[in-house]
Amino acid sequence: MRTFLKILILFAVVLAIPIVPFVIWGHWLEQAARAWEETQPRPMVMAIVLFGLLALDVLLPVPSSLVNTLAGAKLGVFTGATVCFAGLTVGAAIGFGLAKLAGPPLQRRWLADADAQSLKKFAENWGVVTLVITRALPILAEAAVVLLGVQGLSWRKFWPPVLLANAGIALAYSAFGNLAAQQEWLVVALAISAGLPLLLTFLVRRWLQTAEKKEIA
Repeated sequence: MRTFLKILILFAVVLAIPIVPFVIWGHWLEQAARAWEETQPRPMVMAIVLFGLLALDVLLPVPSSLVNTLAGAKLGVFTGATVCFAGLTVGAAIGFGLAKLAGPPLQRRWLADADAQSLKKFAENWGVVTLVITRALPILAEAAVVLLGVQGLSWRKFWPPVLLANAGIALAYSAFGNLAAQQEWLVVALAISAGLPLLLTFLVRRWLQTAEKKEIA
């Protein structure tokens, strides 16, 4: 019975992924999409704006998954993915570089104690794989970059996993956004892009905290 309930709950959560974000942000996303369509900025201007948003993601609360999806819808798969890859990479490099320079004060500023402890334990066991696993997750992506920067990870070890993960993320979201634009369900796609990473972040944080408690026990 418990197994059936768990499966039922999981099924309900999966169904809610496109629905809940749409209920919460649907009106705002629809207005933003219409305004964007009416203004129709030049592709170069659009690319610069989207690149800037992603590059500053580590400093500002930018929904990077939503920006990636929008880039694919407005710039096409290849151009959108290229702009997103560049923005995500610059943003990660800024966070990592600042963390290496500022050290512990920056960690206290950007990381909650629970996240810091959980990610530190995970990083000790999995090393730079942490960067790949957390790259697509809001909050944890920035947290992992800052944490490993504070711990003194070298740039040589930082670049390969970040470049690989950013390329996959940029291409996947851009293709998703481009497909959504062609099928005229961009607003729904933007809602999914905003909601799904948040859900995954919540689940990963719970898993990390649970694993840490079990190891301590």
